[in-house]
Amino acid sequence: MAAASPPEPEPSSSASNRSTEKLINDPDADITLRSSDDLDFRVQKLFIIKSSPILNRIIQAASDHGKVAPPGDREHPPVVQIPERGATLYNLFTFLLPMTPVLPSTVEETMELLSVTQKYEMSHVLVHIRGSISLNDLPLINKNNALRVYSLAQKYRLRQEMVQAARITLKSTLTIESPEGKLDVMPGDHLYELWRYHQRVKDNLMADVDRFRDSDALSALRSLDCLVLSSDIPKWIDDYIVSVASDPSLFDLTEFQTALARHVSNRGG
Repeated sequence: MAAASPPEPEPSSSASNRSTEKLINDPDADITLRSSDDLDFRVQKLFIIKSSPILNRIIQAASDHGKVAPPGDREHPPVVQIPERGATLYNLFTFLLPMTPVLPSTVEETMELLSVTQKYEMSHVLVHIRGSISLNDLPLINKNNALRVYSLAQKYRLRQEMVQAARITLKSTLTIESPEGKLDVMPGDHLYELWRYHQRVKDNLMADVDRFRDSDALSALRSLDCLVLSSDIPKWIDDYIVSVASDPSLFDLTEFQTALARHVSNRGG
């Protein structure tokens, strides 16, 4: 008796080879969606047109102009060309069809997936994908890749990711005079927009300093004893607030709490 064949390994989530076309081959398919790199996805049209008004119009237009063969047997459903890569369409369709959703393996491919989902006006699918991303152990956006993600979000017009990345970049110093190491990550116009965002944040924080000094919140700090006071509060706190307002990357909540605890414990000396 011949030995049983070993099971085929699971394909990569970012599959870009022709094994992708074997992954979605619904026996009840009534349409084939063909990617820009000629990968075919045999699916039930109802799932697609209910998820995206844009794809619905593309399929309808193709039918009206005779670009789709009339429905025939289940073995050869009509074909509609879609301008996205097969790997991106595969990830997208796993969130549309009754199957396990699969996210891309890289940040760039994930941003492309979000972009395509937004392009086809799949708002509920976009929420689903972002929810799946948030469940990952490693966050999509972090201090190390924030500049790259910000540039990709600008490119793909993904406002939510752009805002998240921009806020994370506040933890690093960014000056328009020293762009070394940044222009190879993002185009100059994207870097300029980010620099302008940093400047607006600094301006707002500096304006808030004076409002804070005049607020009731300041009374909580006036009970602290200190030999050197500024505006009736310890000068080091006032200086720290001003320094953070002028450069948000300096703020570290743990460092501040440690310094405050040290000040309270030593205030008698």
